[in-house]
Amino acid sequence: MKIKLWGVRGSIPTPLTNEVIQDKLRSALIKARPGDLSSEESIDAFIDTLPLSLKGTYGGNTTTIEFRSDLDDLIILDCGSGLKNLGNDLMKTEFGQGKGTADIFLTHTHWDHIQGIPFFLPFFIEGNRFNFYSPLADLKERLDYQQVPTHFPITLDYMKARKEFFTIDHDDEFYLNDLKIISKRMPHPGNAYGIRIEQKDKSFVYSSDCEFNINVFDDIDSYRDIFYNADVLIFDTQYTLQESFDKFDYGHSSASIAIDIAGKFNVKQLILFHHEPEYTDEKLDNVLSNARTYLYMNSKNLGDLQVDIAYEGMEIII
Repeated sequence: MKIKLWGVRGSIPTPLTNEVIQDKLRSALIKARPGDLSSEESIDAFIDTLPLSLKGTYGGNTTTIEFRSDLDDLIILDCGSGLKNLGNDLMKTEFGQGKGTADIFLTHTHWDHIQGIPFFLPFFIEGNRFNFYSPLADLKERLDYQQVPTHFPITLDYMKARKEFFTIDHDDEFYLNDLKIISKRMPHPGNAYGIRIEQKDKSFVYSSDCEFNINVFDDIDSYRDIFYNADVLIFDTQYTLQESFDKFDYGHSSASIAIDIAGKFNVKQLILFHHEPEYTDEKLDNVLSNARTYLYMNSKNLGDLQVDIAYEGMEIII
């Protein structure tokens, strides 16, 4: 299994401003010694020592994930603004020739999870085929509505790729080739769905947009089938723990809650995801640092759990 992240933000795209870029440059130069800038090689070596928050960015696009099976079957998980860049990359392959096939799973149809669809170039190429899977029986109508003429000049049907829609039962399992897929309704306003993908002895879980608060924890064992023993879990951690209390019923969780869930269900690697659009890259450094501190303080109960944070371009191999 191979996973690549093309969009990791929640709610709305958040491009960097000129002021933020200048602050990054200033902070990096303050750290530099004369020898670090003496040649191109030394500059490259110095850049490698910098944290991601200075030498780059966690990214500003909304949620899009590329999943590849061991047989290179492609599943696209959510279609946020990161879908545009994924589409550009796919155009260099058989999708640019109208010979591509992919499956798409949408967790729900809040705008940050579908807004990349009108800008996904492979949808415009006749011959490409896309199969949409969702527990939402009216998914096609929802996506059509995003591209009615009052909202966008090109309709979904005008995009010439073949698009078929399949309704799956929530809290159930189905198969795509040799992949076992489990969907699970998650606690989120308007409903959202997590997905578990299994291939042989490997498992990957994607749970964006979910609010696990004290009320949900009373029924936490009902989520065992989707989380248990996952090799990698990508999980919504949009808020700090205090913010999650202040924004009760907003539909999002915190890193500490995610760690508790991952530890309870023996997850091996947790990826913090769906970043708050107001968070700077420096703030996201702190989110990861605080999460790892929480993990260390509770290590006796959490086994060998590894905690990382999502960034655009991140690649994970299981």
